[in-house]
Amino acid sequence: MNGTETKKALLKRIDCAYVPVSDAAAAAEWYGRVLGLKLRSAVQPGRGAIMIMGDGQWLFLLPSPGMTPLTFDTTGWGEEGETFEMFPLCFETEDIRSLHDSLQASGVWVEDGIRDEGGCGFQINFKDPDGNKYQAWQQPK
Repeated sequence: MNGTETKKALLKRIDCAYVPVSDAAAAAEWYGRVLGLKLRSAVQPGRGAIMIMGDGQWLFLLPSPGMTPLTFDTTGWGEEGETFEMFPLCFETEDIRSLHDSLQASGVWVEDGIRDEGGCGFQINFKDPDGNKYQAWQQPK
């Protein structure tokens, strides 16, 4: 390539994600009840669970000895170089208000309100019962 050509993206989209959990059966129940995801097949002891999202992507809930949640610290999003606990996955939703209400009712950590980020839509950050941190957003209408 001579510097003026652009390479075609060789990765199209994220098709599935792998999430550490302390108890796959309990996590599958929570992701189904609170987030409305569908269990693909019976939870296999020691093997985890596969949850299906609204557009068909798979979320694997895998048992993790020692359970280290999906989250990391960054200064890339903090104010004036402050550390921010980052979420590695961001989900799209079509009903952020119902999602926020369901998360609050479940008792997990979720932001108090839904943020209106203008052209970036409506957003919330939340954690599952194992402390995996996520963001969900809804396109602006």
